[in-house]
Amino acid sequence: MHLLTPGTLFGGRYEIVRSLSTGGMGAVYEVLHRDTQRKRAMKVMLPHVLANDDMRQRFKREGLVTAGIESEHLVEVFDVGIDEQAQAPFLVMELLRGEDLGARLARGERTKPAEMLEIIEQVVRALERTHAAGIVHRDLKPENLFVTRRDDGSLRIKLLDFGIAKLIDRSSKDTASVGTPL
Repeated sequence: MHLLTPGTLFGGRYEIVRSLSTGGMGAVYEVLHRDTQRKRAMKVMLPHVLANDDMRQRFKREGLVTAGIESEHLVEVFDVGIDEQAQAPFLVMELLRGEDLGARLARGERTKPAEMLEIIEQVVRALERTHAAGIVHRDLKPENLFVTRRDDGSLRIKLLDFGIAKLIDRSSKDTASVGTPL
């Protein structure tokens, strides 16, 4: 499977509208759900990692790990599946408008102290919910903090990318080093 082109039907019901980004494990597309006509974001596992069972499990976990947690600061996942033709796993999520905090920083854009405080408070709320559910993100960085706006114009942060999240077994002390710092 190569990068998907606009108009391609994927997963039997999602029409590719455009490419949004590509990361180490997957490519993200804007898609149109054929039945509901709603636009969503879809992350598809990249070809070079398809054969790696560990990466397939991480990809699947990303879609399921936060499914039971309700928070306006976590990306809502609507569908998880495998495209039969490409044999590629995919996740369908809410389509966000805005940009990640890393892009803002890369442009040298300054954030006012009050807004930075709001960003930190919202990230803490998201982490409180995930930690209470026994999930540790393990890749917290500006690129995984998406800055968007509510309908009233107020700031809203979404915590992204739970691909290397760890589900905590409270009876175990087992840990491993993973994530961007490596």
